[in-house]
Amino acid sequence: MKLLIAVATVGLSACALTSPLTEPDAHRVSINSESYLINQLTASTWTASATGLTRPLAGDSSNRKALLQAIEKISGCQVTDSDYSRQGMQLDAQIDCGSRLQN
Repeated sequence: MKLLIAVATVGLSACALTSPLTEPDAHRVSINSESYLINQLTASTWTASATGLTRPLAGDSSNRKALLQAIEKISGCQVTDSDYSRQGMQLDAQIDCGSRLQN
């Protein structure tokens, strides 16, 4: 029983460490010499997270604006709302694609 618990714990730990780069839909962008990943969660929700950073995303307005522009460029849609999540490690954005949304 203890072996089974240990194996399950190791397996779950490995899942938590999986890199977002393994996601086929992840887009890598560089902003102000920092590397970010842009991912689509739903038809109207996209996220931006830093690669390799263990600190929160830079909260200055120019960096936030650049991340939002990257999401708009990759999604082809307009960002309508955004907020930081995961203790500032991720920027979540709601987009509006007009009639293209299928969600």
